[in-house]
Amino acid sequence: MRRPLPRLLSPRDLPEAELRAAVLDGELYALGDRWSSVADPDDAEARARSVLSESSSRTIAARRTAAWIWGACAAPPPDLQCLVSSSARSRGAPSGSRVSEVRIDDDEVVHLGGALVTSPARTVLDLLRLSDASGRSEQLALRVLAEHEVEPRTVLSLSRRHSSAVGRARAQALLRALVDPVLG
Repeated sequence: MRRPLPRLLSPRDLPEAELRAAVLDGELYALGDRWSSVADPDDAEARARSVLSESSSRTIAARRTAAWIWGACAAPPPDLQCLVSSSARSRGAPSGSRVSEVRIDDDEVVHLGGALVTSPARTVLDLLRLSDASGRSEQLALRVLAEHEVEPRTVLSLSRRHSSAVGRARAQALLRALVDPVLG
């Protein structure tokens, strides 16, 4: 008897040519480096599982990867961005990922279908703390704020909790400028 196929498919389940043909036939859609049935939703849980399915249970999707998981952009970043708690000292991040060891509290992490993702508020904070001149991180932060109804005060409170974090003051200034351009 054949085993049922998992919700998220990879070339280990079916040949890649078959998966791509199923996309052309309208049966599957690409989701990160996996494929999913068009009958299944493209939601945060599926996105998280698609990028973290082979990682350690302590690896946390963060920054632009988390922004993609939360629906702020159409495609995941080329290099997955992950965190591990400094107390976890975990191994086993997805291949092609950048992993940072940080202090992160339990309330800053969301469990999605067995995968860990920074909360929307922590995602906004990290995007703004580590933004570059392109403005892309600010756009993603605004989308996460709006789509997940994150209170700017929550992000500011979180930034105060991480008083030694690199870019904290920059994140606070950017957040104020984004949510209230007149005062920012």
